[in-house]
Amino acid sequence: MGSENRKLIKFSNYSLCITLPASLVRRLKWKKGDTVKLVADEEKGEVSISKSKKVLATKKSKAELKSVEKSLPAKSSKSKSDKKSRW
Repeated sequence: MGSENRKLIKFSNYSLCITLPASLVRRLKWKKGDTVKLVADEEKGEVSISKSKKVLATKKSKAELKSVEKSLPAKSSKSKSDKKSRW
């Protein structure tokens, strides 16, 4: 697939999106729900999208994550109704 123009679509008040051609997604063997990595080069005005490699957590890394979580400050006890909605 060479070059193709795409329009930015307003997704919400805070974000825009573009669509990818289904034929390209199939050729790349990407699937709905896959995580992709977005790299922006603001100097060149370019954006690159690549499929992220899935990293599986090991038992050791899970234990490390738990110890980090314990060292974080406790979450606020505000209820959902107290929080302001972004949308």
